[in-house]
Amino acid sequence: MAILLTLVILAPPTAAEKTPLVVAALRAGETTKALALLKDIGTLKENHAEAAALVKMIRSNRVKKPPEVMEASFLALQGIGSRKVTRKVIALLKVKPLKKARAVRVGICRALSGSADPTAVETIVKLLRDPDDHVIAAAAEAAGAYRYAKDSVRKELFKTIMGIYVGTWNMKNTVNPQLKKEKRRAEQKWEIVEQAMEKAMQLLSNVTQNDPPAWRKWWNKNKKKRWAALEE
Repeated sequence: MAILLTLVILAPPTAAEKTPLVVAALRAGETTKALALLKDIGTLKENHAEAAALVKMIRSNRVKKPPEVMEASFLALQGIGSRKVTRKVIALLKVKPLKKARAVRVGICRALSGSADPTAVETIVKLLRDPDDHVIAAAAEAAGAYRYAKDSVRKELFKTIMGIYVGTWNMKNTVNPQLKKEKRRAEQKWEIVEQAMEKAMQLLSNVTQNDPPAWRKWWNKNKKKRWAALEE
């Protein structure tokens, strides 16, 4: 019995025990160590206790978290299997110091990618309308992970993306060239969101094309039809 207790004490920390070590490393200013620990944690789809601890760390204002640590933390949370934890992630959008940061909103998109919670889809739709183009692109990437979801979910995401995609393309092509600032703004938005949105629409619809008018035509023709279920 004594030998068993000794082995337990000396055993390396399991995934469920590593977030406190990440926090300790950050408080000591050891960013490289914190990143290594996060890499060891890996994906937390099924480790809900560790995932909840990681969200708590992200939310905390008691420990300084460099951008690379924030990015690694959100990536570890991708595809969370727990609705409770998913809602804790979504709640980060209400935390003033966090919701203003692009990196946090982009990270939330990544964390919600493929989440089993229906409220994750609602949040992704909301983030597709974010004022920051990089957040929009990240939300589109997250939407693509729902290609195996039921019809209604795929259509909701597709419709939202397609509307923004076609609208951005129209703006880029119709804004008066003399309005240089507005013209450049429209071109920049298109450059940032185009590929992410095209890929998401291709994944959600199982159709390969990259022409905005053709996407609009395809949607009008197929929006009321049953889309073929895709198998993982």
